Amino acid sequence: MRIGAKLAGLALAAGAVAVTTTPASAYEFDNYKDGYCVAQELCMYYHSAGYSSSSMMDYFDEEPTHHDDRFLASGPGQGQVVGNNASSAKCWGTRYNYAIFFNSNFTGQRHNHTCDGVRRDTPGWLQNNNASSYEPF
Repeated sequence: MRIGAKLAGLALAAGAVAVTTTPASAYEFDNYKDGYCVAQELCMYYHSAGYSSSSMMDYFDEEPTHHDDRFLASGPGQGQVVGNNASSAKCWGTRYNYAIFFNSNFTGQRHNHTCDGVRRDTPGWLQNNNASSYEPF
């Protein structure tokens, strides 16, 4: 009886673990790089923040090169390569900030862009010189 009770307890514990590990996360990012800027993403814009209308590309987490992507959203810049063509960025949500790099593969000078929902111009040295980005914190 004692062994049977232990086995039943182990089976119950194993079942509890399986139940707690199966729910999906609150955010599903299978559709990033879709031209829609949502929470948790870094959104890179073709024009500076002063332009209300310009094309945009959205990134999530690590992006080792912006040179393989094109601005998707409608507006000026749509279809242009994102690498070395972005002038402003925006992000919001639970992330602290994104790092935008001068070179591909997260190298060269970097700018930390605060995720507070405000679209801001990148610094002058980085405008139209962006090549990669990631969320470091």
